[in-house]
Amino acid sequence: MTTSRLSLCQIARYAALVSPLAAHPVMAQEAQLDGDCAPALTYTQQRFYQKANDGTDALRNFIFIRRAILQVDTYETAIWAASLSRARAACMKKTSGT
Repeated sequence: MTTSRLSLCQIARYAALVSPLAAHPVMAQEAQLDGDCAPALTYTQQRFYQKANDGTDALRNFIFIRRAILQVDTYETAIWAASLSRARAACMKKTSGT
């Protein structure tokens, strides 16, 4: 009985520490582009964007490791990265005056 109670206490403590991370989805906010069309991303968003640009397998492996903590989905992350790339391309096109 003591062992199971201890395990439940450890699980509850871990859940309390991790729940704030899970409550804020990584891709929820839309990235803002600066004057050079560079996105203002958090470190975690930068890593997701980099892995999405590295390819589907790289993104899938990266998310597989972090999916339980960050509550992210490979498909949604790929869609987010593609929309960010399109926004950057549109910004660069508008900035170049073409």
